[in-house]
Amino acid sequence: MIRYSSIAISSFLLGAFSGLAQGEPGAYTALSNSNIRAAPTTNSYRIGYLNKGQRIRVVGSAAGGNWHQVRLDSGQMGFVYSDLLAADASQASPADRTTLTGGPTPAPESAFSYIVWPTNGEVIPGGDFVVVFGLHGMGVAPASVDKEYTGHHHLLIDTDLPPLDAQIPNDDNHVHFGRGQTEYQLTLPSGTHTLQLLLGDANHFPHTPPVMSEKITIKVP
Repeated sequence: MIRYSSIAISSFLLGAFSGLAQGEPGAYTALSNSNIRAAPTTNSYRIGYLNKGQRIRVVGSAAGGNWHQVRLDSGQMGFVYSDLLAADASQASPADRTTLTGGPTPAPESAFSYIVWPTNGEVIPGGDFVVVFGLHGMGVAPASVDKEYTGHHHLLIDTDLPPLDAQIPNDDNHVHFGRGQTEYQLTLPSGTHTLQLLLGDANHFPHTPPVMSEKITIKVP
């Protein structure tokens, strides 16, 4: 039986992930049918699959930029060969977020929130569903907790971003989750609706740079 020392295994993992750099988040489209791998190498396990034209979020790069680190809808991270993905031109440049000014509380430039479910373009019969929130690069804390690199979610429903240098409004279109909740039971009428997450600090101000998700569109028949 072949035995591998912990040093050898550690060396392999360091080699496989060398050059991993947390990049700006962004939406990409698969140029062809593509495998999602557990590590940035074709020898690693396949953990998912993209159909041509399918969109996915890129959160970083690895192996000298030859692989994109991606986040699946489940929140799991994986890797796709970079030549198989193209930046989604319909999305604003992720770098634009880092030029925006929010409130006085700083956030890492690489941090972003995301909607785990529903996904963009989802059709939801009945309009009664649970929105599941995700956060990358920071932690979730109740509004009463003032701790570095934490915040609480706000769900924007059928509205644009509010002024980013002021407290986030609290109304039917701006739902606060000051207890640190990460999901919300929502009921919407028939029609087309938009959802977006915006993280707030202990005083309900957006961070600088603001930590937000992409705005998604869903339909209720």
